[in-house]
Amino acid sequence: MAGKTYDFPDLKADCSACAALCCIALHFDKGDAFGFDKLAGVPCPNLAKSDFSCTIHQDLALAGFEGCIRFDCRGAGQAVTQDVFDGKDWRSHPNILGDMMTAFQIMRQLHKVLEILKLLSQLPLHKSEAQTLADLVDDFAPPDDGWTLEALEKLQTSGAFAHYQSALPSFRSVATDPNALAALQDPS
Repeated sequence: MAGKTYDFPDLKADCSACAALCCIALHFDKGDAFGFDKLAGVPCPNLAKSDFSCTIHQDLALAGFEGCIRFDCRGAGQAVTQDVFDGKDWRSHPNILGDMMTAFQIMRQLHKVLEILKLLSQLPLHKSEAQTLADLVDDFAPPDDGWTLEALEKLQTSGAFAHYQSALPSFRSVATDPNALAALQDPS
């Protein structure tokens, strides 16, 4: 990436470090993936009252919750809970629920983008592609003092996500590059 390196955050979910943000912040509709309707901002009835675990986790598929099995926040939940809100949760501090939901929405977008940028950073890119990637990484790099709700909201309105969407087509050539395809198959 144009001579710079960037340490991407861990983009794997760690539910034990999260305040079950997916179980409260997201809405879902009854259907093939979910057993009932749930509004955003309303805790899932399957969420344990004593902690942030799922009371039917072992039986999600049997209960009709394939959507929960397939869902992956890419680490956004624990980043919001631990980093943005310093380990606070919406049950102990109900006044932060709206802010946590907003931060979770933006952090999920950010982590989706970072997942793609991380993958692109492992590919043999042409010089112009490497520069575009470096620019995108700069767009999505955390502030020096880390992510806050205000910083995430600023990121959302900064045009960075639009820049990312408009820049993606410039990487289409890697899909036909045999070296890039080999790197995708064996990223070691």
